[in-house]
Amino acid sequence: MFNRLADAYAARPGYPDELVARLAELAGKRGARVADLGAGTGLLAVALARRGLAVHAVEPARAMLEAIARELDRGRGRDRDRDHDRHPDPDPDRGAIVPVHAAAEDTGLPAAAFELVVVADALQWIDPERGGREAARLLAPGGVLAVVTPRLAPTPFLLALEGRIAAANPKARPLPPPFGRLFAAAGLAPPARERFEDETVLDTARLDAVLRSLSYVGPALGPAALDALLADARALAVAHGGARWRRELALEWTRRAGPEATRRGETAGRG
Repeated sequence: MFNRLADAYAARPGYPDELVARLAELAGKRGARVADLGAGTGLLAVALARRGLAVHAVEPARAMLEAIARELDRGRGRDRDRDHDRHPDPDPDRGAIVPVHAAAEDTGLPAAAFELVVVADALQWIDPERGGREAARLLAPGGVLAVVTPRLAPTPFLLALEGRIAAANPKARPLPPPFGRLFAAAGLAPPARERFEDETVLDTARLDAVLRSLSYVGPALGPAALDALLADARALAVAHGGARWRRELALEWTRRAGPEATRRGETAGRG
């Protein structure tokens, strides 16, 4: 499923700057190492790398990793076009992305090597016990395990769309991801929780792609039912003044005990 939906996943809205900045803060200094488990098409991995972090993007679907590589190539091209007359390396502190073809439960990455292990909108696809043990293995002393869970906000457009989706697929009831089991399996303290918000207005093509990427829409519906739902979604966007894709994002995180945690004296959570 994930290989054939890579282009649709790449059309999804990225992560808000405030959330990316918070994750970078939790990781620590520029150059800190991050393991992004279930990285998908790199929506978070690329954003973190642009903040100077060294990101290992772990993803079992090859087409998703290829999408990350294409985005990296586009980014390099933009840098060359913008800076070739001014500076041979416009941002020498920029981080890097290493695509890793592996499952989140068995990454093959070195132990105790990562200041941040993050799972963003992917925990529903990961075995929480095995994934938690692997995250614990990867974390350096003082490192942070973080889970990002987005959910759609109750706006008029999205409430109407939710009704149409439920009519097309009565089983469309996404379960909350098992983050508690993940943290427990990792042997870490219960996480702090922070909240972020984001809104993107999707054009018609992007609205179609994002809906196709949802597991309870694109892969779950037959061609005729999917076409009908996409047509309904376009009509709802017109009726409500645009396809406003508003999300509430929960960040759950906790820090492994270690010298860095003691030195920072960090207070968990920001309300």
